[in-house]
Amino acid sequence: MDIRNFAIVAHIDHGKSTLADRIMEICGAVGQDHPQQLLDSLELEREHGITIKLKAIRLNYSLDATHYTLNLIDTPGHVDFSYEVSRSLASVEGAVLLVDATQGIQAQTLANFNLSLEANLTIIPVVNKIDSPQANVGQTISELKSLGFTQDEIFKISAKSGEGVKELLNEIIKKVPPPKRLTTSPKLSVLIFDSALDPYKGVIATIRVFGGKFKSGDEILFLATGAKAQILQIGYLTPKPLYVKNLADGEVGFIVTNLKDLVAVEVGDTITLPANPAQPLPGYQQVKPVVFLSFYPADPHNLPKLKAGLEKLKLNDAAIIFAQESSISLGQGFRLGFLGLLHAQITQERLEREYDLDIIVTSPSVSFEIDGKIINKPQEFDPTSKNVREPYAKVTIFAPAKYYGAISNLIYEKRGEQKNLENVGVSQKIEAEIPLLEILIGFYDQLKTITSGYASFDFEIGDYRDANLVKLDILVNHEPVESLAQIIPKERAEEIARKLVEKLKEAIPRQQIAVPIQAAVGGKIIARETVASFRKDVTQKLYGGDVTRKMKLLEKQKKGKKRMRRFGNVDIPQEAFLAVLKI
Repeated sequence: MDIRNFAIVAHIDHGKSTLADRIMEICGAVGQDHPQQLLDSLELEREHGITIKLKAIRLNYSLDATHYTLNLIDTPGHVDFSYEVSRSLASVEGAVLLVDATQGIQAQTLANFNLSLEANLTIIPVVNKIDSPQANVGQTISELKSLGFTQDEIFKISAKSGEGVKELLNEIIKKVPPPKRLTTSPKLSVLIFDSALDPYKGVIATIRVFGGKFKSGDEILFLATGAKAQILQIGYLTPKPLYVKNLADGEVGFIVTNLKDLVAVEVGDTITLPANPAQPLPGYQQVKPVVFLSFYPADPHNLPKLKAGLEKLKLNDAAIIFAQESSISLGQGFRLGFLGLLHAQITQERLEREYDLDIIVTSPSVSFEIDGKIINKPQEFDPTSKNVREPYAKVTIFAPAKYYGAISNLIYEKRGEQKNLENVGVSQKIEAEIPLLEILIGFYDQLKTITSGYASFDFEIGDYRDANLVKLDILVNHEPVESLAQIIPKERAEEIARKLVEKLKEAIPRQQIAVPIQAAVGGKIIARETVASFRKDVTQKLYGGDVTRKMKLLEKQKKGKKRMRRFGNVDIPQEAFLAVLKI
C-alpha cells in the first residue's frame, strides 16, 4: 500500500477547506451534494469562514494502476492556532501552499511557508481562485517565484469549480515522498497532533505513527504527562469514522482511550508502550496562553452555569486555562488565558450560544514580569516595583508599498521598532518588534484602516524587555472598578486616561445623581469626566403658597441626592467594558 501524507496550508480565507472538498469528491469519499466546507463542522467555523480545528481525512486514489492511500490534513490558518499547524506539518511529508489570486501572498502564507521549510517538507505552490474577476494570476505567480519557486512548479486551480484540482492531486502523488521515519528503532513512536473528548468514550487523539505498530486493547504511555491508558478503539476519518484493528508505521488516524481527562493528552506529545518505551519525538512544546481576560456572568446566579460551560469547553480545547476570581463591582467570575484574541472571541461566542449565557468580558492583558514574578492581572501590579518587564512580539506585515509611511508611523506609535524591509512583488514585507500589549488592543483594526484593508500581519512571541509601565485605576462614583484597571506605558498614561474616561462617560447611563468618572495613577487623578444627573422637578405640583414650601422640597431633594451619592450603586453596563477596547 503506497501512502502519501500531506497538509493544505494558507492564509485565512484563501480556500483550504474548499480545496479539501474538491479532493474528497475526486477520491469518491463524498458525493456532489454534501455541505460546503465539509471539514469545518463547527457552526462558528462556517460563520467566521475560518478553520478552527484541524481535520485528518484518509482517502483512496488510483493513478497509473497503482492504489494510493492519501492522508489529507486541513489546517487552521489563523495565527492563534499556529501551534496546531506546526504539529500537523510534523506529521506529513508534503504541503500544498495555497495562495488566493485575488489577494496574493499574505503574512500567514509566509509564516506557513517558513514552517513547511523548517519541517523539511516537499512544498507544492498553488494559485487558487483563478476564475475570479478580481484575480491577478500573473502577479501572484511572480510573488511565489520570489520565494524561490519556478514557473513550472506552480499550479493554477479553482477550488470552487474544480479546475486543475485533479492535475494537482496527481502531482501530489508524484512529488510527495512516502512516509518518513524519525527513528530506526522498532519501538512504538506515535505523535499526537490533535485531541478531543467524547463524554461517553473518553479522550480521542488524532495521531501519526512514526514507528512500530499497535492494536486495540494495548496499554499506552504518554511521555510528556506520564499518563497511562488503554486503547478502546482505533480508526480513521473517511470523512466518516471507520474503525480498524490496528495502525502501523506511516499511517494517520485516531485512537479512543479510556482517559476522561483531556489535560493528560497534550498536542505534540509522544505515545509509546510502557513495557518498551521509545524516545520522545522532537518538537514538543507546552501550549502557553498569551492573552488573559476575565469572564463574569451578567446574572450572578449563572456562575455555576458559566463554570460548567468552561469545564465542558476545556474538554475539547486544552489550550484554555481558567481560575475563579472575584471583583467588588462584578462579583464572582473567572480569569481565563487564551492563545490570542480570536481564541477568546470564539470561546465567548460558544459559551453564549451553546450555554445560553450573557457574559461581561473585561479588558485583555498579557503577562508581565514584576521583580522576577510573572503576573497577568492589573490588580497584582505593584507601583513601587523597580524591575518591570513586558513581552515583545516579532511582527511580520504584508502590504502594498504605498502604505509604507502609514505603517511605519503606526509601528512608532505602538512603541515598536522596524527591523527589516523587503519587496515581494508589488507588496512589501515589513518586519518589526512591538510590545505584545500594543498588538492585542487595536493594532489589527488600525492596520486595516490605514491600509484600506489590504495589509495582513502575523506575529510570534519574543522575549521580555525592560518597560516603563504604570497601573491605571478607574473610579466610578469614587469607587475603584478593578475590572477596568489596566497596565499601560507611563508616557501615554494621560492620553489613554483622557480617552478612556470620555468613552466611559458615553457608555454609562445617566443616574439620579451626577456620577464622576476618574482615572488615577498611584493615587493621583489625571483625568475626569462627569455623567450629568437627571433633574426631577419636585416643585411642579405646587400652586402658589409661601416660598418656604418650595425651599423645603428642594432641601429634601438635596439631602436625598447626598445620601444616594454616599450609598448608591452605579450600574456599569457591558458597553463600558467594551469602551476599553475602543480607545
